[in-house]
Amino acid sequence: MTGSHVYVDFGAARIQQYLTRTAGLRGHRAASNCLAQATAAGAVGRVAGDLAEVNPEAGKADGVVSLRFPARDTDDVEGRVRRLQDVVFAHLRRALPGAEFHSVWGEGEFYLAVYAHVLRPKSQRGQVRHDLPPVAEFPLALPCRMCQIDPAVGVEPMADGTRQALCLDCSMRNVSRSQTVADERSPEGRLLRGIGLAPGPDDFTALAALGSAASGRNHLATIAVDGNAFGVFFKALADEGSRDPELRTAKATLSEALSAATREALANATLELPSTSQHERLCLVPHVVGGDDVLVSLPADQAWQFTLTFLAEFERLVREATADILDRLNRLRADRREPGAHLPALGPPTASAGVVVAHASHPLNLLVESAGQRLAEAKRAFGGREASVQWLDVTADGPEAPGHPPLALSVLRTGNGGASMAATALSRLTRVPASHRERLTEASRAGGPLTAAALADRVVGHLDAVRPFLPPLDRLDRLDQPPVSGVGLSAALNLSRWWPCA
Repeated sequence: MTGSHVYVDFGAARIQQYLTRTAGLRGHRAASNCLAQATAAGAVGRVAGDLAEVNPEAGKADGVVSLRFPARDTDDVEGRVRRLQDVVFAHLRRALPGAEFHSVWGEGEFYLAVYAHVLRPKSQRGQVRHDLPPVAEFPLALPCRMCQIDPAVGVEPMADGTRQALCLDCSMRNVSRSQTVADERSPEGRLLRGIGLAPGPDDFTALAALGSAASGRNHLATIAVDGNAFGVFFKALADEGSRDPELRTAKATLSEALSAATREALANATLELPSTSQHERLCLVPHVVGGDDVLVSLPADQAWQFTLTFLAEFERLVREATADILDRLNRLRADRREPGAHLPALGPPTASAGVVVAHASHPLNLLVESAGQRLAEAKRAFGGREASVQWLDVTADGPEAPGHPPLALSVLRTGNGGASMAATALSRLTRVPASHRERLTEASRAGGPLTAAALADRVVGHLDAVRPFLPPLDRLDRLDQPPVSGVGLSAALNLSRWWPCA
C-alpha cells in the first residue's frame, strides 16, 4: 500500500491500581506526575529517534502513546516494531519501575481504520506485547516499607523526618510536594493552571476536612468516570471514512476535542463545588485524567455536586464537539443502498460514573477498585446508551455491591442542567432529621417501602417527604408501579446521606 503506515501504540495497564499502590497522597501524586512526563509526546518522540515519529493522527491521553513509521521504509516490519518497543519500554520502565505496560501494532492507510479494525480487536483478544516489572530474585530481601510489594533497594529520608527502606518505584514517589504540582503536564498541574486556584491539601485527612461542618469532615468520595459508546462512535467513523475523506482525517482533531471536553468538564465541575468557593483552593485530587477517563478524590459531601455537574458538562461539550461530524456521519449511514445496510442514527457519546464514599482512612486502592465496579454497573444497566451513575456508601452499607439499581443522569438533572423532580424531592428529604431517616432506612430494609411509609405516617412523620419515592398509594393494584420520581425509597434514603450538600 503506497500510503501505508505501521502504527505502534503503547499504554500503561491497570494504571489506576498502579497509581494507588501506596497509601499516601504524596506518592499517588508523584506517580501520576511521572506517568504524564514519561508518556508525553516529546519525551517518547526523542526516545524513538529515527525508528518512528509521534503519530499525528492519534489523540492525546495520559498514559497512552501512539507512534508510526512508513511501511515502505523497511523490509522487516516486525523487527523494526520490536526494536521500537524495546527502546520505548526501557524508557517507560526507567520512569515507572513498578508499572505494567503493553504495546500493539498494525498496518494500514490511516490510523482510524487501523485502530478500529486491528489495534482494538487485538487488544481485546490479548494479542499484545507486555512489559512487566522485574520479580524479586532474592525472596528474603527486605520488603519496601511504603508499598510492601517490591523488595527495598535503599534507605531514604521521608517527609515525616524518618528514614525508610524503599523499592525503586516508591523511591520515585518519594519527592517533595512542590515537585508534584509544579509540572503542568500532570493532571493536577494542568487543572491548577486552568482554574487558577491554590494547590490542594497534602494528605487525605486534610482533604476530607475541606467538607462542610455538617459532614463530619472525615469522609472522602472516590469517583471513576468513563465515556459511553466512544468505541461505537469511532468504529462508525472508520467504516464511513472509506467513503468520505473528511471523516477519515477527523480522528486526530476530534480526539483532541474530546480530551479537551474532559478537561473542561473537570475544571467546570471543580469550580462549581461549594468547598471551592469557600476555601478558594483546589478541593479535589485528580489521579487520572486521560481521554474520556477520570478518577478523582474529594470530600464526600461534595461528591454528588461534582458528579452531576461533570456528567452534564461533559455531555454538553461532547455534543458541541461532535455535532457537525455526527450530522455528516449519520447522513452517510442513512444513505447506504445495500440491502439490509440501513444503520440507525448515532447520538453524541456521553459518560457514566461510579461513586464510592468511605472514611478518609480507608485504603484508596480498595476504593478505586470499588468505584470501577460501580462504574461498570452503571454502564451495564443502560447499555452505554446514556449518562448514568451507581454509588456505594461503604461506611453505611459495607463494601459489597449496593442493593439499589444505577440511575440515569436524566433522573437527577433536567436537560437544561436544572434540578429534576427527584433532585428536588431529595433536597426535601435531607431536611428530615438524620435519626428519623435512619429509622426509615431500617424499616425499609426489614419490611420494604410500604412498611417505611407506615412508619413515616404514624411514628416519625414526614410522609410527604418520602411520598415521591413510593409507588402510588391510592389504589392497591398500583403498588407494583415505580415511584413517580424514578427513585425508590431505599435508594433515596441512601442518596440523602451525602446529597448536595446535606
